[in-house]
Amino acid sequence: MRPQFSLYVVLLAPLVLVGLYWSSSRPGGEPEAARQQAASRAALAETSRAKPPTQLPKPDPRYTLAQQVDQLASTGKPSDAYDAYWLVQNCINFQRTGDLVVEDGDAMRKATDAEKSAEKLRCADLTERMKTTRLEHLTVATKAGVFGANLSFLHTGPFGDPSALESRPDDPLVQAWKLEALGYLEVQAQLGDMPSMISLLGEYNEDSDLLKQHQVAALRYATAVHDDYEMAFGGSSSTAPNPLTDEFMQKMSQGLSPDQVKQATSEGKQLLARSMELHKRH
Repeated sequence: MRPQFSLYVVLLAPLVLVGLYWSSSRPGGEPEAARQQAASRAALAETSRAKPPTQLPKPDPRYTLAQQVDQLASTGKPSDAYDAYWLVQNCINFQRTGDLVVEDGDAMRKATDAEKSAEKLRCADLTERMKTTRLEHLTVATKAGVFGANLSFLHTGPFGDPSALESRPDDPLVQAWKLEALGYLEVQAQLGDMPSMISLLGEYNEDSDLLKQHQVAALRYATAVHDDYEMAFGGSSSTAPNPLTDEFMQKMSQGLSPDQVKQATSEGKQLLARSMELHKRH
C-alpha cells in the first residue's frame, strides 16, 4: 500500500520544503546550517510520500510479500512496478521505525497493536534481494512517468542510500545519479507537476553551482510555486506568509537580464496554468 495524504498535505509539505531550503541557505553558524539542511531532507521525505487520491491495492493476505511483489512486477505495467516498490519500501520503513499508518476512509491513522503485529509477520518475508530489486521497480515506474515516482526516486537516494548525497557528494556515481534524478523531476515539472517544480527549486537553491546553471529554470519554477501559494491561500498574510518571500524571488532573478526575467516569469505562469489542469485530472 502506498501512503495517501490529503490535498492539504500534498500542497503544504512541499511549500514547507522550499522554506526550509531557503532558510538553510541564509548566513549563519555551520551547525545550524547543517540542521536546516537535514530538516529540508526530512520535508522532502514527506513530500515524496504524497500520492494521488485514488484507491490503491493493499497487501493481499492470501500471498506472501515475495509472491505479491513478484506478481506485480511480472505484469509489465509501470504502475504495478511502483506498487511493488512500495510494498517493499513500506516494510523497510516499518522495520526501521516500528511506526505504521493505515487507511481509514479518506484519511490515515496510526495502526493498532494487532495491525502492527500482522505487519511484522508479513514483513518477516523481506530479503536483501527484494530490497535491491525494489530499486529496479522504482526506476521502471519513474522512467515511465508514474505519478509521484520521480519524487520517490529522489527521496530513496543513490542506490537506496539517501545519506550518500551528504557523505559522498563528489563521488561520480552519486553525481550521475543526482543528474538522473533531476532529469526525472524536470520532465514532470514541464508537464505541470507542482511537487516536481518545488523539489527542483529546492535542489537549485541548496546547490549554488546548480543554481548558476539553471537560473532561468529556477525563476520559472519559483514564479509558478509563488503564484500557486497566493491562489491557494488567497494571498500572503501575517498568519500564512508566502514561503517564497520577495527576498527569495529577488535572489532567483539576480544575474538575469530583463528579457530572461520576463521569459522565466511568463513560462512560470504558463506552468501554473498547466499544473491546475493536471490537478483537475487527478
